[in-house]
Amino acid sequence: MKSVEKEFKKLTKDKFPSPETCTQLNQTQAVIFELSKIIRHFESKFNCVPPSAQLLITEYCNKQDKMIFDIYKKDYCQD
Repeated sequence: MKSVEKEFKKLTKDKFPSPETCTQLNQTQAVIFELSKIIRHFESKFNCVPPSAQLLITEYCNKQDKMIFDIYKKDYCQD
């Protein structure tokens, strides 16, 4: 499992912006799409998903949810 974890980190290092630096919804959507492809690759090749992959995609999903909620508040919850 350590080698799978290491390979995942090597593959994704410097490929994606950090979730904190994403400012556009389309950024998070693109990263989630690409990470999903990488995760599917690891599932088929190694029959497992590294814990860091699950954590990383969760961080991007949380960031995306926050951005969507902020847009909702701005558009529908005006004072």
